Amino acid sequence: MMKIALALAVALALGFILSVLLKTPRHDRDWVVGVSRMPVFETMPDGRRRLHNMRAFEFSAHHAAKDWRETTLDPADLEEIWFFTEPFPAFKGAAHTFISFVFGGDTDQTIAISVEARKERGEVYSGFNGLFNKFELIYLWSTEKDVLTRIAIGLDHDLYAYKLDVTAEQSREILNHFIERTNELKDRPRFYNTITSNCTNELVKSINGAFPGALPWHFSHVLTGYAARRLHHLGFLDHETPRFEDLRAEALATKAIRAAAEEPDPAFPDEWRKLMTDEKR
Repeated sequence: MMKIALALAVALALGFILSVLLKTPRHDRDWVVGVSRMPVFETMPDGRRRLHNMRAFEFSAHHAAKDWRETTLDPADLEEIWFFTEPFPAFKGAAHTFISFVFGGDTDQTIAISVEARKERGEVYSGFNGLFNKFELIYLWSTEKDVLTRIAIGLDHDLYAYKLDVTAEQSREILNHFIERTNELKDRPRFYNTITSNCTNELVKSINGAFPGALPWHFSHVLTGYAARRLHHLGFLDHETPRFEDLRAEALATKAIRAAAEEPDPAFPDEWRKLMTDEKR
């Protein structure tokens, strides 16, 4: 009887493993609205990049609006990269991470990229399900106002904002690798995976693609709540502040983001940064 039960358990386990391994990632599912469009970049003759399907949702205390846009970016106008963390209250080691690109010049806008599990209607994210090819992967490009107000107001979560200590040339290399990976994903769907293809280690892959070995493997690529601490240790975040705890306290941006939420999109990125700077004085 024990042998039969063991054989049945093994057969069920093998069947489950095969069902996971044989599942094929696709783009043509019934997605929730927020991830219903796959971003893609077009290279223009003059070297600028045209971004299609950029999400531009907005949340404030008084309204929510949903929109999708196209925009043109000139990598030569890129000035800064910011790294954000959204801690998960239930576990110190878990957080959502993403980055934004600050452009000056003729581009004069700030856009964000958030690597996420692409959910279908009716699905609820869980890290456990993310281990078993339950969700496809999406490189979600949006206005910075979209992602920041969604988290700080729509979800009522805290956000921490850190300016990356990289040169303009390094920033452009990182941007170009994110663009390449975005287009690759459009052509070849992939699954999200909580351990191997999550919000943080997908960012790491693009940065290491631009600068091989810049971010060696570390447990913070999986326990993403420690990602900012790791970047600080490696010198990517304000090396003039030696204690990460001090830097993290200064990086809390939630209040400034909420206060700036009524600002129109072009002014929003500068406004919340100004308010956060004023809070430190």
